[in-house]
Amino acid sequence: MHVTDAHDVRRVSVLKATGLIEAAIDPAFDTGHGSYRLAQAALVVCITEEGHAEIEKLRGQSGAIPASRKKKTSLEPLDYLRAIERSAFPLRVEDPQEISCVGLLKQAGFVDAAISPELAWRDADGAPQELAVIRRITPFGRAQLARGTR
Repeated sequence: MHVTDAHDVRRVSVLKATGLIEAAIDPAFDTGHGSYRLAQAALVVCITEEGHAEIEKLRGQSGAIPASRKKKTSLEPLDYLRAIERSAFPLRVEDPQEISCVGLLKQAGFVDAAISPELAWRDADGAPQELAVIRRITPFGRAQLARGTR
């Protein structure tokens, strides 16, 4: 995944420093006036085993779907990515469990998506409804699909 936003490059640098991802980060350089310009781009190569372990740990705590919103079967993000691989985009997603997958896939850089905050939308009964719109599967997501691995 190619990162060019300054705040995201900084986040990549922290994740790389903690060993959660492998990434190449453009070096800072001297502007010639005694100051340095910070890195402007980074290329995230992969999530390390430690990174995957941290993701699983977070899923078990704060990333869990409340019991009232869980379906009987659990939906895995990469299975969901495979399921939408041939969909027409943009793809509107309203199911809470699928939105959870979209959020995880977005964090991993596999999809380009927008997720509305809960309470932003109301369903026909007036109940709060979350909404996600997947714009596309990113090249990084397509590469993951081509690998066919979990």
